[in-house]
Amino acid sequence: MVSVVIPTHNRADLIGRAIVSVLNQSYKDIELLIVSDGSTDETKTVVDEFINKDKRVRYHEYFPSKGGNFARNAGIHLSVGEYVAFLDDDDEWLPDKLTKQLDVMQSDKKNVLVYTGCNIIYVNDGVKYSAIPKLQGDLGKQILLDNYVGSTSTVILKKSVLSKSGEFDENLQALQDYDLWIRIAQQGHVGVVSEQLINYYNYRGKQQVSALTARYEKAFEYMNVKYVKLLSGLSKKQMAEKKINEKFLLGNKAMRNNNPQSARRYFREILQIKWSAKAFVYLLLSYTSFKTVLKFRSLI
Repeated sequence: MVSVVIPTHNRADLIGRAIVSVLNQSYKDIELLIVSDGSTDETKTVVDEFINKDKRVRYHEYFPSKGGNFARNAGIHLSVGEYVAFLDDDDEWLPDKLTKQLDVMQSDKKNVLVYTGCNIIYVNDGVKYSAIPKLQGDLGKQILLDNYVGSTSTVILKKSVLSKSGEFDENLQALQDYDLWIRIAQQGHVGVVSEQLINYYNYRGKQQVSALTARYEKAFEYMNVKYVKLLSGLSKKQMAEKKINEKFLLGNKAMRNNNPQSARRYFREILQIKWSAKAFVYLLLSYTSFKTVLKFRSLI
């Protein structure tokens, strides 16, 4: 069985799409756990309609809101499946996601996590592009350099591995997915399905966890202390690459949050570490709109 966890907070207008995409999976041996993180809108009413039609759907709620990390952990504790998969309440899966991931998971006993590519859709900007990953195998060191796995919505993992890695760190307000992937990658191999099997929606202008660049800065600071022993095994070249990747993420978040001045500072800092044509292009793009940045991404 696959236990699917959807954490949600006041997304009654969107969660139905996510639920339908899970129930329409070609792989049917699932339970769907919807964890309401202090929702005060019509979320329960929407979910009750699905519960009445499909016995695989379960609903859990608590008050007050305690954050997405707490909600995902609550879903993990309630789950009974051998595998756990996550879906954000504003994203959706394509029909064969679980089937293809389980094929990869079971093809190698060392695999403890399998992720997929995704369609990244900026709804309010009218821009869409694809992310198709390829990295797999022993990523215990590679994952320290950058979040190659990506969003929780792309992942399925063996529930048993969480007993060693731990669950989502409830102290983090950003990068909580990346933080968990680092720990899981130390426990076994990572598999990949190099196809776009989720639609990952971005709603700029609405409140999201990713809305504040400062949260990402603090998260990196926290994680760099947390994993100091693992990081001590990296070479100087790898540490430089890690810093560059961090600053790329922060620069892009700053652009997304309409703070081009901060974005330019991050891109200039990259160029001080090492010449990068990509950083130079992004520095130039910071003088345009974020929509222009998105269109550039869609072309590369």
